[in-house]
Amino acid sequence: LEGQDATQRPDLVARVFKLKLMKLMDLLQIHSVFGERRCYMYTIEWQKRGLPHAHILLWLKEKIQPSQIDSCISAEFPDPEQDPDLFNIVQTHMVHGPCGTLNEKSPCMKEIINQNGRKEKVCSKNYPKDFTNATQTDRNGFAMYRRLDPKDGGHVLRKHYLIIDNRWVVPYCPILLLILQTHINVEICSTIEAIKYLCKYINKGTDMATFNLQNTITDEITQFQFGRYICSNEAVWRILGFHIHERHPAIQHLAVHLENGERVYFNPNTVHQLAQVQPKETTLTAFFKLCQEDSFARTLLYCEVPTYYTWNKNEHVWKKRRQGNIVDGYPGVYSSDTLGRVYSVHPHHSECFYLRMLLFEVRGPQSFVNLQMIDGRRCFTYQEACKERGLLEDDAHWNATLEEAKVSESSVMLRNLYALMLHHCNVSSPQILWEKHREDFAQDILHRYRQRYPNIQFNNDIFNEALVLIEDKVLSLGGKKIETYGLPMTLRSRQTPSYELLRECNYDIPKLKKFVQDNENKLTIDQQAAYTYISENIGLYFIDAPGGTGKTFELSLLLAKERMNGRIALAVASSGIAATLLEGGRTAHSVFKLPLNLANTETPTCNISKGTDMAEVLKRCSLIVWDECTMSHKAALEAVDKTLQDIRGNKKVMGGVTFVMAGDFRQTLPIIERGTRANEVQASIKSSKLWNQVKKKFQLSTNMRIHLRRRQNIDDENDAAAENEAAERFSRNLLRLGNGEVCADQNGQIDMKDFGKSVESLNVLITSVFPNITERYESWPKFNYEWLCGRAILAPKKRYCRRYKFETPSTDSNW
Repeated sequence: LEGQDATQRPDLVARVFKLKLMKLMDLLQIHSVFGERRCYMYTIEWQKRGLPHAHILLWLKEKIQPSQIDSCISAEFPDPEQDPDLFNIVQTHMVHGPCGTLNEKSPCMKEIINQNGRKEKVCSKNYPKDFTNATQTDRNGFAMYRRLDPKDGGHVLRKHYLIIDNRWVVPYCPILLLILQTHINVEICSTIEAIKYLCKYINKGTDMATFNLQNTITDEITQFQFGRYICSNEAVWRILGFHIHERHPAIQHLAVHLENGERVYFNPNTVHQLAQVQPKETTLTAFFKLCQEDSFARTLLYCEVPTYYTWNKNEHVWKKRRQGNIVDGYPGVYSSDTLGRVYSVHPHHSECFYLRMLLFEVRGPQSFVNLQMIDGRRCFTYQEACKERGLLEDDAHWNATLEEAKVSESSVMLRNLYALMLHHCNVSSPQILWEKHREDFAQDILHRYRQRYPNIQFNNDIFNEALVLIEDKVLSLGGKKIETYGLPMTLRSRQTPSYELLRECNYDIPKLKKFVQDNENKLTIDQQAAYTYISENIGLYFIDAPGGTGKTFELSLLLAKERMNGRIALAVASSGIAATLLEGGRTAHSVFKLPLNLANTETPTCNISKGTDMAEVLKRCSLIVWDECTMSHKAALEAVDKTLQDIRGNKKVMGGVTFVMAGDFRQTLPIIERGTRANEVQASIKSSKLWNQVKKKFQLSTNMRIHLRRRQNIDDENDAAAENEAAERFSRNLLRLGNGEVCADQNGQIDMKDFGKSVESLNVLITSVFPNITERYESWPKFNYEWLCGRAILAPKKRYCRRYKFETPSTDSNW
């Protein structure tokens, strides 16, 4: 209506954009503007102003050759005299900015730190581009289109006082631009890196917003909540039932499993009922039956079946397609563009991995046994069948490696080398290598036995002990039991506990008792309260410990007290560096076998099965300490809770074990790739359902260094008091900074005068931190290493370290 604009009629905006999108897809698919298409996918998104736009990815059957790029994609102004209509459309819709020095207030400008350490503003879209006389590809796989300099014949746009050349033109397709007369950015992808990036970009999801909830208590985690902003245009689009995402062709996922290895879903109410009935047919077992009955199906590979048959989810059978392209020579058979995708299998699941490999080679198998048949002979394993078909490399190079090593290396080193091969190298026939070299692996064991029994020879007990040692090494590397690699199952006697159990029980009890006795009286009031309560009560706890408040000291005492009484206490941390600070510490991913893609897994679980060695450790342990847990994704904590409840048979939180979390929310939160601040807050453990089940939260606030200095006998009490007062002031200010209580100025800068003393130059800083270092160095060999280890100059970023060169006073080799 008269006087209305686009913001007042979202219904018209949605309908018009839908019509233009349909026209664009019609030009790409039916009229084949760029060539015959193979498949496509697109996603609709809305800007914050509410205007819709589409991200479209198109695959072609015939690749666009480098010589053809300029004929379908342009990044230049057309000749205004020969094609004035296209020139007007380009100047209206396809010119970026201008930005940079021409307009520093442009929305695309962002502030960066250059190589010289100075701030400068640059275009986030990397405009203006460089002039190029011919189209070429950069190292990331994106095309650098021809952009002629005006000196070489390129056209320009004169707008007010500006002269805009081809460096500011956004790549476009002239035909599409003339027909649709709107902004259409067209790019060509020539490498897999570019395609992977675009696929991720299209499927990244809608934009998210962060909003603030007023609260009397300043809490950075609860202050920012995770939310979505839906504009009126998007709301109308959804009301009208238009598709947000579309792709072609359809994808049919295909199951892969071993015989009698179908996945069955059950709950406590249906477990007995499902145990008495035959599992439903999967796409794989139904494929075997189809090949038994259909002659055409026996000409197909497993992944080709969805092209000619449809999967009926209700009846769990494959049925012929009733429409599509007629297949020559097979009346009644139709083909489509549907693709079959077989689920991937990790090589550690060896037999299933090799079964999947055979499904891509054997046409029309009628059973699992049929896949193992080679020239009328049945192979014992799928791996053997793959080898007979020439699908696997032999292990000649691994055999040669072991042959060379056994000349000079001990049996211990040979076993370690073999364990590394099993875990990292995907050896095709571990059993054959074991049979060839098992005597070399067990030479030291035989020697030990012969000290008591001189006439003993190699036997199964000796080989079994060698296998146990190899298995322990594989497990320490993060691998699995050796029977999963095709080797004989180890027989561990009751007197020989598992590696995991030995690891957690092998502590020096007298040393632990002395450590507890010497350090319990050094605890601060805050630490003593947490230490006493946690030692006497079972539950889930959290220790909020800013830097310098003795968190590691507190956790070490808790672990030592539990272990000195003969009980199992697990020490885990979110990072490897933090794990090394705790005795017996390991990363949480190593101990709990957490999945790596926690952020993208809907219901993550720990890869620990009942009956395994690690499950036995978790069942027996009485204390678990998780340091720096604030860095971990909340899904990791929930996965551990679910696993402990299952293994321990206890529905209480964390399976009824004392579980201590420690960390500092003022430091690094979970890292979310390309995530916003709201994404990180949403992923933190404070957003987990377990946070409300924390039995008690402890706050450590006393600086440990100050606390210990007060306990020492210092001659000069005045100097000690002044030093302690300065240290306390620094500790308080540092805590205020972490709590967000230090105000910033208008430019977002914080005055650091309360946090330390400013110096005039780098030389003054070095002299202040390392006074008289030259004289101290020249006093070699009486140089005081403790004095040097207690001093350091820290830089916030690497570029500051590269900017300054720190040199030692001399080139003496002893330095």
